[in-house]
Amino acid sequence: MRQHLVVILIGLAAIGLGVYEYYDLAQMEMTGGTRRVHTVIKLLYESMGKLGVLGVFGIAGLVIIGFGAVRIARRPRDDQQAA
Repeated sequence: MRQHLVVILIGLAAIGLGVYEYYDLAQMEMTGGTRRVHTVIKLLYESMGKLGVLGVFGIAGLVIIGFGAVRIARRPRDDQQAA
């Protein structure tokens, strides 16, 4: 059960990272500054823009959360094992 909760937390972290990158890229666009970014984020930003970065991380986070939730829902109950 605990490892499934960790998976859900990783999904939430992915969504949080997407939101952070979106606002950071928006601020960079407004101020005209530059900064170093990871290659994956750079490729996403150059191909889809800041909304693409947010969307990819958001969808990935939701998929990860869904995976963890399904694993929690499908785990055997204690009373079913005893029967």
